[in-house]
Amino acid sequence: MKSESKASTENLSSRRTFLGQTGVLAGAALLPATLRGEKKDEAAPPKPTATEPTATAPYLTSVVTLKPTGWNLNARRFVDAPTWAWEPFPGAAGYVVMVAAANDRKARTIKLTEPRYDMGGDWAQLPYGRIDLLAWAVDRDGKALCAAWPNASGGRRFYKSQDFDGKKQAPLDWKKSVERAMAYLLAPARDQVHAFEGDMPRLAWSSSEESITGQRRLFAFPCLHYPAYIRAYHAFAAEFPHHPLAPEAIRQAGQYADWLLEHRQPATWRCGLMPYSTISSGEFHGLNEGRNIMLFRSARVGDAMILMYRQTGKRKYLDYAHHIAGVLIDMQNPDGSWPLRIDPETGAIVENYTSAAIVPAKFLGALEQLEPNPKYAAARLKAVQWVLANPVRDNRWESPYEDVVNSPPFMNLQNWDINETICYLAHYHRNDPAMLPVAEKIHRFIEDQFVIWNSDDQAIVEQQVPAPVVLEQYACYRPMECHTATWVRTLIAMHRYTGNEVYLQKAINGANAILGGQQETGAYSTWGFDQRFGRPSLTLDWPGCNAMAVDGLITLDRYLRALPRSQAEEQPL
Repeated sequence: MKSESKASTENLSSRRTFLGQTGVLAGAALLPATLRGEKKDEAAPPKPTATEPTATAPYLTSVVTLKPTGWNLNARRFVDAPTWAWEPFPGAAGYVVMVAAANDRKARTIKLTEPRYDMGGDWAQLPYGRIDLLAWAVDRDGKALCAAWPNASGGRRFYKSQDFDGKKQAPLDWKKSVERAMAYLLAPARDQVHAFEGDMPRLAWSSSEESITGQRRLFAFPCLHYPAYIRAYHAFAAEFPHHPLAPEAIRQAGQYADWLLEHRQPATWRCGLMPYSTISSGEFHGLNEGRNIMLFRSARVGDAMILMYRQTGKRKYLDYAHHIAGVLIDMQNPDGSWPLRIDPETGAIVENYTSAAIVPAKFLGALEQLEPNPKYAAARLKAVQWVLANPVRDNRWESPYEDVVNSPPFMNLQNWDINETICYLAHYHRNDPAMLPVAEKIHRFIEDQFVIWNSDDQAIVEQQVPAPVVLEQYACYRPMECHTATWVRTLIAMHRYTGNEVYLQKAINGANAILGGQQETGAYSTWGFDQRFGRPSLTLDWPGCNAMAVDGLITLDRYLRALPRSQAEEQPL
């Protein structure tokens, strides 16, 4: 193993911390301290003065309001009409809800007998944009029993967003775009190369860089991004076998794969020989993870090992995939889920909940296709049953990224493993009529919460981006090329599943939006391309996310060219 060096203070900042420091991450100050990874201030909070309105004094924790329930506790926008629910208030005879759009001169008033408000009856009359909602309990005489304000527990401030407009776009030149992106990804470093980097590609120790100047931030997430490079680079070489960059793509993919074999947890540990989640400035730990690992993410490394075995025939890759599978099965929770973060030395659970059980399940399924094993099948089916009984039912799609700490339930929803679940269902349950409504339901959840359909959507006020694009997670509500590409792959699965051409048109439009965010450097914008300026407002791009975009574009291009045969083919895991 290479020697370790001290990480700089600068590199200990995550991408979302950086955005908060620069003021780009809108709304970060409204997030709970636990979500931002901050320590709670133990000193007594200051008391409000007469000039401080309670709506901007979130430290008034003693104020009595309705207590909200349900999955949409922290949802910022909706395409479909939401339903709000609160816990019953002691002594309440009824409830009052008032709703106002940003430009309304008078709010609508709704009187309820139960603490639940379905906005379906009022949704069509509300304009797109910001909506404020107040709710409080009343006694038999209509007297208020508690306080209420928007943007706090007694009310909500959110946005009504537009849906897909049905407009069809012609495919752009995705292949030319991919060539430009690959030239950017495969290029050598333009800043200082450190001794600990050795002869590895410039992106091995840097998951994030300023794409204009080439200045890298020296931390990386091997389980997250190395598999993305391996997959995208092999896809590029297969699609462009005679391209001058194809040999370099294959070479670098091999470097990433072999690095994963050479740099692993100590063999004697509880999670011996498992891959690292976070590395930083020559050290094999860092950021929020410390020395802990995000267990389910190792399944991505397993997928990459399977791909390398298929491409090279080298047994060492398949053997490592089997090793990862064995540890995952050993660490699976009794209910079929997996813990989020663990101490790799002891196996102790650091953070338990993640909705991403489908990720190891898909990996185990891919291994089964090569070498059937009843233990793999049993663990896979157990995981899928847990997913169907839990996040599919209650929408608790939480799986924080390596640089984001865990949060209270429903505070930081995301969509990546929803996409993975849909692809799994399209593979294993294509002819199961009971599962199609499940896939359609959770896909609509992605569209409702995370797809920006219109460039003027006020839910992302920082910029006007090409649309449709997909937002990452509540804690980082930014349109990203990687999540748009992941959604594109899901739309292909839904087209295979249903034959509905609308899914295919959405995929084409989404792929075009990725191209709309490509910069002169060849890099795709990770943080959103502002069409007003003809450039991103932030060029701190994530090359691993670019690699996922490359793979998504190549996948869609292949699928379209092979229709109708490709629609009848089996959905890959």
